[in-house]
Amino acid sequence: MNPYFLEYAIVGIAGLIFGAALERGRMCFVLATNNIIMAKDTKILEGILWAFGISVLAFGIIESLGIVPVQAAVAGVFPSGWYDLVGALLFGFGIGLCGACMSGLIFRAGSGFTQNWMQLFGILVGTIFFAFLIFPLTNFLYWILHTVPWLALKGGLYDYMPHEWFGNAIWGPFVVGLIFGGFFLVLGLYLTKKRFAKISKERGEQYKEPVISWDMLKFKDAFSPRLGGLLFAVVAVIVFLASYFTVHKAAYMGVTTPYGSFDAYILAPFINLFTTVGHYKASFLPKISSNWFQIVPVAIPMTLLVIATFAGATTTAILGGEFKWRVPKRKIMFLQNFIGGILTGVGARIALGCNIGTLWSGFLMFSWAGLLFLPTLVLGMYLALKFQQAIW
Repeated sequence: MNPYFLEYAIVGIAGLIFGAALERGRMCFVLATNNIIMAKDTKILEGILWAFGISVLAFGIIESLGIVPVQAAVAGVFPSGWYDLVGALLFGFGIGLCGACMSGLIFRAGSGFTQNWMQLFGILVGTIFFAFLIFPLTNFLYWILHTVPWLALKGGLYDYMPHEWFGNAIWGPFVVGLIFGGFFLVLGLYLTKKRFAKISKERGEQYKEPVISWDMLKFKDAFSPRLGGLLFAVVAVIVFLASYFTVHKAAYMGVTTPYGSFDAYILAPFINLFTTVGHYKASFLPKISSNWFQIVPVAIPMTLLVIATFAGATTTAILGGEFKWRVPKRKIMFLQNFIGGILTGVGARIALGCNIGTLWSGFLMFSWAGLLFLPTLVLGMYLALKFQQAIW
């Protein structure tokens, strides 16, 4: 079988599963944060923690067993630095204004939330703004590669925690995966038990939540956090293994980069693109390209993943009776989501990714990028919530 066809077929199926997990599990970082702050509800956060924990531990096992060699795994490791902090702050504020992160955006837009379509449009505009203004005028790649070492680590082994902590030990990835994956799983389990205890006390009887039920499989009920988290993690593992054993060699999941690349299709008649499958300029080359589109591949499996994820989320929303065209009462929300989308697009590009590509995949890469991205992401979302409370 043609390896390209096989990779795209597997990634397409994984995208449908991912979309179902997002929509039925309500897997959104903004919703999780808002629910904790405003309602003390941890259910969505539990699903995200289960997803992080299972996937990080799985990646550590895969690399330590040599299923995917470390040399292949580190080839896709992002460098990390100040841009993760700055980009995450802008990104967090942007998604906070819109009420949806990149994963939440997909299932909300697919469920008929019209304001989130404006967020999608804003992200495309923000990507163009970054590609043709911020990127060339600031000589962006130069600054992320030529700043003080502790703020801008080199990619590959130099930014790969198992190598930094344990050298070439084959058990290094497993230990690092166990540390971070174990932390996420223990925290998720703690919050789940705490929520069960609270509901049991309110109802006056022991509360149990099934991990999976027939109604969940028919998409009539929302997925439990554990089921949603498991599917979330399984998709990352499928994409990682499928890419390694076919064509693209250990690809990590991302959303904003392949989505932002849709701009390249629109602008292709007007700009000189070098973005074809397997032929693109890498960021570490001495000559800095004139715009961002000239250093990223466009027609990649992740582009299909975004399309399939949207299709999966829309399908389960329809099957579950959740699809409905929703127009906000305050029409100013369209402008707010458009502006938030621009900030989302710019922030994701500065941070080299979003809450999927830099935060989640950053942990899967065992890179410092995920750890740097997380605190200012949360700060940005919090500031956006407070800003909206102040003006509305």
